[in-house]
Amino acid sequence: MKVFPRILIIALCTVAFMSACANRNDDQPCSRIAYVRFDSSHNVLPDIYSVCENGSHPVQLTDDPANDVMPAWSPDGQKIAFVSDRTGQYQIFMMAADGSNVEQLTDDLENDTPMWLPEGGRIAFRTTDGQGLWWWRELELNNRQITMLSEPSYDFFFQKQTWSPDGKKIAYMSMQEQAARNDGSSQIHVKNSDGSGDKALTDNIWENANPVWSPDGKQIAFLSEMHGEYNIFALYVMHADGSHVRQLSQPIYGDTYTVYSWSPDGENIAISDINTSRIEMITVADGSIRCLIPEGDSGDAYYWYPSWQPEILR
Repeated sequence: MKVFPRILIIALCTVAFMSACANRNDDQPCSRIAYVRFDSSHNVLPDIYSVCENGSHPVQLTDDPANDVMPAWSPDGQKIAFVSDRTGQYQIFMMAADGSNVEQLTDDLENDTPMWLPEGGRIAFRTTDGQGLWWWRELELNNRQITMLSEPSYDFFFQKQTWSPDGKKIAYMSMQEQAARNDGSSQIHVKNSDGSGDKALTDNIWENANPVWSPDGKQIAFLSEMHGEYNIFALYVMHADGSHVRQLSQPIYGDTYTVYSWSPDGENIAISDINTSRIEMITVADGSIRCLIPEGDSGDAYYWYPSWQPEILR
């Protein structure tokens, strides 16, 4: 069995809330959440599934003897970009929302972390040379042309950046302050997509990581230790200018590999954590938590990388 590399390890959700899980059924059209399921008891490699936002109707989308991970919905909710090593190394693939029409988009070096640009015609992704260098590139879907978005860097945390919904800004995790203060901190920064106008949104002695924009671009969710405990993270939200920071969850997430995704209306966040095997949904208004994955699908299965469909298909 292949060992899934740490750069692609993602997190699962906290055991404290497993009792909230309930299997719900609903025949109404729904917005779906893509996720990765890995069944260790049967030596089954990770595959991509999707489920309705109320936890009903899980559907398997990939079934390949390979690691299929990192699903990312297109802006119109019609396609899913994902990462797979089915050709021998990690490359970017694309499929329809129902798992059909799988296409390989890249075939050089190692590529991961696909992110759709807002207009839907381009996909940004991260590339590594396998020798410690990382950089971002961009794929034009209509002609498959690939262009550089950044210079190569030895900074592993270079992966932790996201584009705003309008594509004009990038939020990212920076280690710049750590070098100056020697305090082990990392901060959330925002810059223009051309690299200008860099601004720190957080300024504390703690680790702040994994910024994710809300669908309307007005808020940024992120993980932080600022509650006062090292190596234990809570989920926070703040305005896009760094003001009005608010703790959204209890400090229960074990590391910065925790992955989460906003609902299209910005009212909920689907989140997973490395400690357990459930994906939960957090209500942004009050921090309340409910289950996403159906209770009946348990055992030795693990659930990773939630990605919320931007639009409901009718």
